[in-house]
Amino acid sequence: MNLSDLQDMAKTRGFSHIFSASDNHVMCDGKQAQYHADDLTIIDSSSVDSGTDPGDDATLYMIEAKDGTRGMLIVPDSFHTDRNKADLVDHLRRKHS
Repeated sequence: MNLSDLQDMAKTRGFSHIFSASDNHVMCDGKQAQYHADDLTIIDSSSVDSGTDPGDDATLYMIEAKDGTRGMLIVPDSFHTDRNKADLVDHLRRKHS
């Protein structure tokens, strides 16, 4: 399964938006709302690991906001991870452990 397949699978499960993280704010495409990490929950995640090229690896997080908005956050391999995305995922994991 590649990243495109994972995105298609997430969309069939109702995770149709794309979340992004920046400076302690989480935005969602197509919506004017900004979210705080405490308003979000990781529902599921799936990873792509090609095995030979770490640059092809990524994890797709299926996230739901308190207002019912469902979307994806795509985090690339550890060499290319955006610090804001990594901090968001770490916060969400700690919150629900």
